[in-house]
Amino acid sequence: MVLTLLSVLIAGLVLLALFARLVPGPVQTGAVATIAAAVVVLAGVALHSGASAIALPIGPAGAMTHLALDPLSACFLLLLFLAALGTQIAPLTLAGTAATLLAADGFGIVVGLLLLGGQRQLRLSAVAAVCIVVALALFGSAGEFAVLRTMPPDGWRAAVVLLLVLAAAGCLIPLDPAIAAWVMLRVVFDLCGSEQAVWWGVPLLLAGAGFAAYSAWRAALADTLHAVAGAAALLPFGVATMALGVALCGRAVDLPSVASLALAAAWLGVLAHVLCRTLLQLVADEVERSGGTRRLDLLGGVIRGMPVTASSCLSGLFAFALLPPGIGFAAFWLLFQSLLAMARFGDPGLRALTLCVALLLAASFGLATLAGVRLFGIVFLGRPRSPRGAVAEDPRGAPRHVLAGLAALTALLGILPGLALLPAAGWTRAASPMLLLTLRNGAEAPGYSPIFIAAMLAMAGLAARRALRVRREPPREPVWNGGFAALPPWLPFGDPAAQFGAASFVAPLRKLATLLPHIDMQSSLHQMRAAVQRATTAWMAR
Repeated sequence: MVLTLLSVLIAGLVLLALFARLVPGPVQTGAVATIAAAVVVLAGVALHSGASAIALPIGPAGAMTHLALDPLSACFLLLLFLAALGTQIAPLTLAGTAATLLAADGFGIVVGLLLLGGQRQLRLSAVAAVCIVVALALFGSAGEFAVLRTMPPDGWRAAVVLLLVLAAAGCLIPLDPAIAAWVMLRVVFDLCGSEQAVWWGVPLLLAGAGFAAYSAWRAALADTLHAVAGAAALLPFGVATMALGVALCGRAVDLPSVASLALAAAWLGVLAHVLCRTLLQLVADEVERSGGTRRLDLLGGVIRGMPVTASSCLSGLFAFALLPPGIGFAAFWLLFQSLLAMARFGDPGLRALTLCVALLLAASFGLATLAGVRLFGIVFLGRPRSPRGAVAEDPRGAPRHVLAGLAALTALLGILPGLALLPAAGWTRAASPMLLLTLRNGAEAPGYSPIFIAAMLAMAGLAARRALRVRREPPREPVWNGGFAALPPWLPFGDPAAQFGAASFVAPLRKLATLLPHIDMQSSLHQMRAAVQRATTAWMAR
């Protein structure tokens, strides 16, 4: 029944996309929000009712298309469509997301990915679909997933399957990193079985560590709000990718507790990625709308007129910067515990790899903290740097409620990470010590309790606020002391040269970048994407 209703909702999204020009904008937005809310409710029902499957009478050459709803698909449906409630996403993209997550055979996942790509990213989604179909064909058949689970690949076929899945995930990252994580979980963890070599986790460990470090570096050096938000959201995804690598290694050496711990970290990483991406993008849009610019060096003092937006940004930055009590730190803590357990495997090469990954993870943590402090300090604190920024105001109506609700949800899951793990208990198989209030990796381990940290931070904030109220008269200081002095009438917004700016925060990093070999990663990625598109066009022309 649930799957049938979900199929009807997917068809409704496709119809909305086909007749988008005939439907007024507000009506289409309301219809998409209603369908997204219905999908969230049905996904929540599916988490309690168990797995189900249906076959639709459509497909290639009259074959059936199989759909399945298990705990893994239900978790991702619940998360992605809950985030879609606060953003304006195209109906075709949402239809592709739902179709991909519900696919239970090769044809279904191809249709879902092509819908997900749409017209703008069709080539990337087509390359990802081809890689997945070829990977499934190496099982012996690209048909129903229930059949493929009984015939996992081995030998060279297994290695090729892993490489193809990683290539497909790389193509899906520009579309939706959460879908890329689902593809890896579905094919590598679900369909390939548990009898795989330890080295399967090495590519994911290295890719995740490099991805996290590069994302944190980009966020620390970005000059605009949207650039910081886009790079910040990818850091938790890098943590999730590393956790998937640890889970593969733990499963290969028959340590299910380590694998479960790492899978829990991967789920929290994906959750932090989706919440951080949605929240910070909404904050960036509202600040640009009200402040008139997205450049960091032209913003300042926005917290005075936008307290709700500032609080929402702070909640998202805690998730991004891996700071306690954010949801990102919960993922980081579980990943670090699983890395410590993996360091005891006994293989010297694996120990050396664990050390290198831990160092990259620590560097990412430091860069992420710097990027978060830089963003909040430059944009929301200090004096306004422009007349438009001095009169910036919070959004009103529905956007204000969406921001506040999403920020509250992010903060709640950071304080109660065990609550975030409840929907994923069916496929992460987290052990009983994963309590609601405290995360533990053993019955006698001290664990991580974010409630205590949140209480201490709240007490410190109240004490600082009280101290500022007692100190009513502002101190008179020289004009060059950060620009916080009594200003002359011809400089009502302060002298930007006298305040700390976006460039001054990261001046040491920019000097370090000049000493390193110059590698323009962004242009390299664009060149790789163009090469893939040219190869796809040539292959389709044949």
